Amino acid sequence: MNFDQFGDFPENVKKVLSVIIRFGYIYQLRFSGQGAHHAHQAAELLKCPLGAVLKSLVFKIEDQAEFVLVLASGQNRVDIKSVSTIIGAKVFPAKPESVLIMTGFPVGAVPPFGVEGDPTVIIDADLLSFQEVWAAAGSANYLMGFESSWLPQLTKGRVYNIKEA
Repeated sequence: MNFDQFGDFPENVKKVLSVIIRFGYIYQLRFSGQGAHHAHQAAELLKCPLGAVLKSLVFKIEDQAEFVLVLASGQNRVDIKSVSTIIGAKVFPAKPESVLIMTGFPVGAVPPFGVEGDPTVIIDADLLSFQEVWAAAGSANYLMGFESSWLPQLTKGRVYNIKEA
């Protein structure tokens, strides 16, 4: 894809935007000079419900080189046992330095799609209760909003109830 159409955006943002555009979906893009490294910061900045902020969490699969990308609602904590059951192997949160190596994006900037490799994607069912969700767009300074119903197709992910009780 020709990234020149995106102007002066950072390369990681261009990469993410190219995916959503390839699908033909409409999106919103917001910039924040201070960034949004946590879901609550993004919700305050966007003036949206905390639950509509999509957290992209990276989990390593024990004794494997593969990783799992968990897309969680900003209001939820992920039940790691549920994720392990879905995957069929024990998982644990990836260390920040590993996240960059595995996904091509630093912690706080991992988008829900456009990451390196071909990870298994698990989508928190609560995200689909919001018409629109907001996620990192490849940079902690850029957030993109789009219809939550597009998540399964954009990410090739499956929807599960994975929040802690």
